[in-house]
Amino acid sequence: MDPDLSRALMALHRELRGLYAAIARRFGLTAQQVELLCLLKDRTPSFGELAALLGCDKTNITGMVDRLERRSLLTRVADRSDRRISRLSLTDEGQALGGELREAFAAQVAERWGGLPPEEAAAIVRLAQADRER
Repeated sequence: MDPDLSRALMALHRELRGLYAAIARRFGLTAQQVELLCLLKDRTPSFGELAALLGCDKTNITGMVDRLERRSLLTRVADRSDRRISRLSLTDEGQALGGELREAFAAQVAERWGGLPPEEAAAIVRLAQADRER
């Protein structure tokens, strides 16, 4: 493994974590709540699936979901094939807020990295897509 790649990815992670945190403060949320709401755009994951996507323990998801549910941003829906499993779905208000969050994130990315040469931006996109396909 190239040590420069490791350092670069750690630096990028810190930058992105900072962006999530700044956006979260603007909307009165935590960074993980912002990430959760953005992830639910086109998904209805179970608690376990969401924990895997967020890289945290399932017990952390319960508290976040409870708080977002009290704010009417998401709802729990029983799984059609196994009623013991709850799936998460955004409410209309949650969809709207999720759109605002994604727009705010895109604006911050454009401000921070909008001047990248197109070939460098394309390389980052390829890296992210390759990772997602693993």
